[in-house]
Amino acid sequence: MKKGWLILIPIVALVFFMVQSGGSDEEYAEGIAKFWDDRSDFFRTSDASPFVQKDVEYKSIEYYPAQENFKVKGTLKRFSKRETLKLANSDGTSTSYLKFANVVFKINGIECSLLVLKTLGFGNQYLLAFGDGTSGETTYGGGRYLDIVIGKSDQVELDFNKTYNPYCAYFDDFTCPLPPRENLLDVAIEAGEKNYPY
Repeated sequence: MKKGWLILIPIVALVFFMVQSGGSDEEYAEGIAKFWDDRSDFFRTSDASPFVQKDVEYKSIEYYPAQENFKVKGTLKRFSKRETLKLANSDGTSTSYLKFANVVFKINGIECSLLVLKTLGFGNQYLLAFGDGTSGETTYGGGRYLDIVIGKSDQVELDFNKTYNPYCAYFDDFTCPLPPRENLLDVAIEAGEKNYPY
C-alpha cells in the first residue's frame, strides 16, 4: 500500500497542477471578456460615450480571443534628459508630449521597444500608441492604444489583450494622436480590439 501511495502522489500533484493552470487560464479569459463588456457598457450608456453624444447606435466591439502570450513583462528605460516630441494628430494638428521612456519587451520571442510619452499638464498620464503588422488589415489603420501603469519600479506589465481603439476609429471628426514612428512595429500583435464593424 505504501509503495502504491508513493506512486500516486506525483500523479495527483500533476493533475492538481493541470486543473489549477486551466482554472487560471479560464479566469484570465473571463477577466479580459469583462474588460470588453465594461467598455461596451460605457459606449452604450455613458453620457461621455461618443456614440451617446452623437445619438448613433453602438455595435459591439470585436476583439481577438484572449491569449496569455500577449500579456508580457516589460522593462522601462527611462530618459535622463527629458525632451518634448510634437506628435501628429488624426486631424492634421499636433500635440507636444514629454518623451518619458522606452519600454522593452518580447512578443513571441521577438524583442520590441515602444516609446512611452507623458502628457504635459495632466499629472502622471502616459500615452502608449502603436501600430503593428495588423494595422490597416484586421485592426484600425491609425494605430491602437494600451494603458500602462508606471510606479517606482522599472518593471511594468503590458497586456496587449486590452489594446483598444482611439475614438477616431469610430468617428472621423474626433482628434486622436497617431503613433510616433518609433512605435510602428513589424510584428503582428493579434490581440485586443479589431476594426470597428461600421
